[in-house]
Amino acid sequence: MRLRLSVRRLVVASWPVPAEAVRRVAPPGLEPALVDGQHLASVVAVRFAGGRLGHAPVLPFSQLNLRTYVEAGGVPTVLFLRSYVTPGGLAGILFGAPFRLARVRVREDAVRAPGAGIDLRFRPGGATDPGDLGRHEVGLYEAAGLRRFRVERGPAEWRSAEPVGDARADGLLAVGLDVSGPPRIAVAGETWFETDVPPSPAAR
Repeated sequence: MRLRLSVRRLVVASWPVPAEAVRRVAPPGLEPALVDGQHLASVVAVRFAGGRLGHAPVLPFSQLNLRTYVEAGGVPTVLFLRSYVTPGGLAGILFGAPFRLARVRVREDAVRAPGAGIDLRFRPGGATDPGDLGRHEVGLYEAAGLRRFRVERGPAEWRSAEPVGDARADGLLAVGLDVSGPPRIAVAGETWFETDVPPSPAAR
């Protein structure tokens, strides 16, 4: 079944981390991957304007992902360590997505998810190239038994963003990635995501 989601706002905040830290949190068989010459941990926040799952409408919701980057079978891959959604996204649990319910706010100048320990404030700047961070297409959910999926994305206009104040990323600390210092932040406006969703476990 095909899932298409319209993106209203996308924020990617990343910190360099040692390769050994990535290796500790990655399941066996996965190796740390370089992203533009560094090993990274990221907080990614998305405000979805809604979409469709097959012929059924999907309500607007926000999602927050804590992730790092690995190689799986020689392919650069996003390893999702934890994923949080607002109530509109909870239907993904029916299809095996390891989502947790949280209050997530994705604004033009801030991302806040108190339950996930995330508080980022920033000042959007000029146009930028997000590099490899904007091109990853393959993901793995560690909490879902390393279920692999591929995402197609529409074009996006990316801007750099300057952190304002201290960035709080306790959620990454909680999964074993010790981040410090100001993150590199890139923001994008409207675009879309598409992926294939397997049948719900109850339907198999």
